[in-house]
Amino acid sequence: MLKDNVIYYDSEGKVVDKLDIEQESCIRTITYCATAVVPDGYTFRFTTFDSFTACSDLSTLVCTLEKQEAEGTVENPCGGTLTCPIEVDAVRLIGTARFHINVGDLKPIEGGLQIGGLPCTLASDVAVPVNQVIQTICKTDMCQDDCIDTIGAFAFAPQVITDACGRQIVTVRGGLFIRFLGC
Repeated sequence: MLKDNVIYYDSEGKVVDKLDIEQESCIRTITYCATAVVPDGYTFRFTTFDSFTACSDLSTLVCTLEKQEAEGTVENPCGGTLTCPIEVDAVRLIGTARFHINVGDLKPIEGGLQIGGLPCTLASDVAVPVNQVIQTICKTDMCQDDCIDTIGAFAFAPQVITDACGRQIVTVRGGLFIRFLGC
C-alpha cells in the first residue's frame, strides 16, 4: 500500500527519505505535470513507486545574462558610507525540459497475455517551457550553456479521475532540483 504521497531521488537517481536543499529566492526547480489517458480495455492501478520511472532531457536549456540595476553600499573614504547604483547580471535559464514518465500497472479488463517480468505501465511525455532566473551574479561578459546540473528529483503519487466517457485519466506531478554551476 502507498504510505507517502511523494518520493525523493538524489542526483544519482536513488530513492532517499528527504533532500536537504537550500531554498533561495531564485527558482531552482523545474516542474512537470504529465497526463495520460488509460487505453481502452485496461484499468490503471498504483500502489507503490516501484513501477515509477522518469527520464529528463535538459539538452536545450541554456543560460543567458540579463542586466539588472541594484544598489551597492561602499565605504566613503571621507567618512560614512555611500549607496550607489550598480549593474549586476541575472542568470536566466531558458529552453525546454522534456520528461518521459512511466507509472503504475495497466491490467487488462478481460484476460490477455503479459509478456516479460515487468508490469505494463502507463507512459506520458511532456515538454516544459523554462524561462526563470536561477542566480544573480556580478557583471560578466558571457555564460556557458551548461551552467546547471541536477541535484535531485521528486514525484507525487498519481491522481486518477474518470471522465464523462468512463475513461481513466492519470496525472503525475514532479520535477527536478537544479544547481547553478557558474558562468
